[in-house]
Amino acid sequence: MTLDRRGKIGFPTGKLDAGTILCPERKCVGMKHLRVIIIMVAALSLVTCAKPPQAAIDAARAAVQTAADNSDVLTYAPDSLRAAQQKMDALNAELAAQERRSPLSRSYDGAARFAQEAVTAAQQAGTDAQNSKQQVAKDAAALIEKVGSEIPDFEAMVWTAKRVRGIRMDAITPLALVADQARLALDDARKDLDTGAFAAAKAKAMAVEDWLSQGEETITEQTRVAKNR
Repeated sequence: MTLDRRGKIGFPTGKLDAGTILCPERKCVGMKHLRVIIIMVAALSLVTCAKPPQAAIDAARAAVQTAADNSDVLTYAPDSLRAAQQKMDALNAELAAQERRSPLSRSYDGAARFAQEAVTAAQQAGTDAQNSKQQVAKDAAALIEKVGSEIPDFEAMVWTAKRVRGIRMDAITPLALVADQARLALDDARKDLDTGAFAAAKAKAMAVEDWLSQGEETITEQTRVAKNR
């Protein structure tokens, strides 16, 4: 504002903004502060928008549940299934931990990582189950063949033991039934093998192997005692 020669008040020409009229020397500083505030608000908006990776969580739960519902996984890869379930437990614990934190400080990077690890572990459980199943099938078939070939030898041992002077017949005679029981059990094991119940087939063959082994130990011991009398 100025006075002209005639004493009249004159006003500056040109466009004036509020920053120039009210506080011209602080106009630039105010704009800088405004930019900082805008950036901070944007950053806070991003933080407050942090949400659990629901799609990844759902995928992890589905994968682990699928593995748990797979009878082959339960039978042939229980340890691998347990590992997948532990990953799922870690995911749930991480989600719970984040829920206890302030909304502005939550981060779901760890949850996303655990979710992916759970999916990977569940898939690995399925792969391990298939590999283990194939191996058990081979082991069962080989064991059935091996134990079956040992039954005649066991019968021969029983026959020989019965002719040892002074041997306890009450300990030897029942062993003659073991050979018949062994043959029946191996027949069942072969049926399991044919129907894909490989673990059951192997378990039965192992049981027969134990029967024959225990019978042989009895014969050996009773023969030693009889000869030393």
